[in-house]
Amino acid sequence: MAFSEVINKFANSLPGTDTYVKLRQAMQQLIQDDPSNAAVYFLIFGFARTYVMLYEDQEVSPQFAEDNQKLMVSYLNILDSALKKEDAASLYNALNRVVNEYENSKKVF
Repeated sequence: MAFSEVINKFANSLPGTDTYVKLRQAMQQLIQDDPSNAAVYFLIFGFARTYVMLYEDQEVSPQFAEDNQKLMVSYLNILDSALKKEDAASLYNALNRVVNEYENSKKVF
C-alpha cells in the first residue's frame, strides 16, 4: 500500500484509537516494503503508537479526536509531498518541519 493511500484511508476514517492502530500497522508494513524511507514511517508509527497508548482506555471528546486526526493528516501530507519529490533534502526538511511543528504543539501523541 502506498503512503498516499494510507493517508486517504486515515483521513476518511472515524477519529479514534482504532484508526491509529490501523495507521501504526500500515507504517510497520511500509517500513518493510520501503526501507529507504523508514525514518518517515517510523516517525508516524511512533505518533500513532503513542496516541493509542494514551487514549485507548480513555473517553475523549469527539472534537479532541477530530482535531488530532486533522493534525496527523497535516503531518502526513507534509511528508507525502516530500516523498513524492524523491529528493533526500526535501524529505529531510519535511521530517524536520514535522518534528518542529510537533515540538511546538500540545504533544497529544
